[in-house]
Amino acid sequence: MTADRGHTDRGRKDQLLDAALAEFVENGYAAVGVKEITARAGVSHGTFYNYFDNRRQLLTVLVEREFADLLAVFDDAFADLHKPCTEEGLRTSMETATRELLELVQQRPEVLSFILIDVPGVDQEGLEGQIEIFREAGRRAGEFFRQAVVDGLADPELNLEFAGQAWVSYLLSITGPVLVDDQQVDDIPRTAEIIVDFLLHGSPKQVELLRD
Repeated sequence: MTADRGHTDRGRKDQLLDAALAEFVENGYAAVGVKEITARAGVSHGTFYNYFDNRRQLLTVLVEREFADLLAVFDDAFADLHKPCTEEGLRTSMETATRELLELVQQRPEVLSFILIDVPGVDQEGLEGQIEIFREAGRRAGEFFRQAVVDGLADPELNLEFAGQAWVSYLLSITGPVLVDDQQVDDIPRTAEIIVDFLLHGSPKQVELLRD
């Protein structure tokens, strides 16, 4: 396959994924078939089946694509963390990841509402896939805590899986109103500071500020 052909194939595949996502968000997964996706993308049925086996397989690929951007936020922030890390450096990297994730959610609430809330209800595969993505996000978030242990900033007995999943869970609790009720996180940088302070030290009084 030539470079030009590969680029064209990726572009066509993304075109179909974008069309499907728009249809799913507007009309719901159950109401959208290959006909609606190809019509929106302006391609033939045959073109669809060059890239996907069926609508369900497209959904799996779509979810993986959308989550890749979110997971990459953890990876990029961790890559920028200077090692061995200091508490200040750790805090800064964690705040950066938290802030960028909150911003991504706030920029695309309808899309992420479909991905995070609707997809798990499609079928058992959707639910299990979502659980695995949650675990993967927790693993990547846990890398920050692992580095803190390695560099002597955290207790060696710290449960890294629990710590990473706690971070992800807290992000989900903050973004829930954005996805469900179209609310806004008023001060994302301050919210990120409070979340990270809670994760690193525990701060009930600060956490209460998020509910005001």
